[in-house]
Amino acid sequence: MLDWFANTLRSYPEIAIFMSLALGHYFGSFTYKGLGLGAVTATLIAAVVIGQLGITISPPLKATFFLMSLFAVGYGVGPQFVRGIAKDGIPQALFSVVVCLFCLGAPYLAAKFAGYDVGSALGFYAGSQTISASMGLGTDAINRLGLPPEDAKRLLDAMPIAYAVTYIFGTVGSAIVLALIGPALLGIDLEAECKRYEEEKGGKKGSGWSRHGLASLRIEGLQSSRRRACRRKDGA
Repeated sequence: MLDWFANTLRSYPEIAIFMSLALGHYFGSFTYKGLGLGAVTATLIAAVVIGQLGITISPPLKATFFLMSLFAVGYGVGPQFVRGIAKDGIPQALFSVVVCLFCLGAPYLAAKFAGYDVGSALGFYAGSQTISASMGLGTDAINRLGLPPEDAKRLLDAMPIAYAVTYIFGTVGSAIVLALIGPALLGIDLEAECKRYEEEKGGKKGSGWSRHGLASLRIEGLQSSRRRACRRKDGA
């Protein structure tokens, strides 16, 4: 039974892809005390586990799903990015340069110190910073090195494994630092600071719901008035 299942996934790798997505979506919904893996991390773990069966994904299929992932990310965060740049673009640009230097230096030094190859280093960078787009750039860079096919394949195979492993720490670790370690180092109460910031910016709890509620009641009232006017006209 297990041999048949493994051979089926090897013969039809698209089944393995959608199985990874299904398992990741299911297990990513579980949380413990507000913390959870999330759909993306859980999908990566499921893909790593299923990939141990020796499943080979063709390059066109890899490129197709990778582009779909990039489109989804851009579609989700694109409007927010444009609004942020239009509002205070220069400080954000300077901050992004500093962040890029640290984000690139940390995985480079870690890979150099541990003695990993270029493929693993690229995976460390992409996963620890949760930047999926760098996987495509790294793949293209390795293919342009002019290495023998066996060496290039070894580097390309090491990259997604390192990416999947470090992505867990890139997401969960960031949440822990921002929610627990960072406020403790700064000596602040995160919940109190969030409430103070909300009050400074003019936010009030439930204000958005009140506006939407009034708007919906007003629309309903206009519709009722139109229906009554139509009935009077029909009666006349």
